[in-house]
Amino acid sequence: MLAHTKKNFETYPTNRVVAIIDTKMEADEVCCDLMNAGFDNSKIDESVGTEGLEFLDPDGVNHGFLTKVVRTWQRVAQGEELAYLKRVKASLKEGHVVLSVPALTDIARGKVTEILQSHHAQDIRFYGRFHVEHL
Repeated sequence: MLAHTKKNFETYPTNRVVAIIDTKMEADEVCCDLMNAGFDNSKIDESVGTEGLEFLDPDGVNHGFLTKVVRTWQRVAQGEELAYLKRVKASLKEGHVVLSVPALTDIARGKVTEILQSHHAQDIRFYGRFHVEHL
């Protein structure tokens, strides 16, 4: 799994598929399936609970100025991103898992999505450089 360090933190999950998974056990099963499909375990982020909340930092308080600026913009815009940040925060507090997987190609994105859907993941999204796609 991706170590939760400042070095590994990304303010915005560019070129990643992100989803919410009900339980840690289910998320671990997803990770096993992803590894079996050839994805690098060290690049998969499995965030859960307080530690996950601190790492993903939906309020922008733990990771410096740029994160504060981005999170403030997301709050001011009050669009879909704000609603999703609120969903992520609530899900982590409730013990659900937010999984983030790099997917640089359409083929990789398709494989990740298929695996997540087979495990009933919710709110599956791909974050491209300048767009968000619901999968």
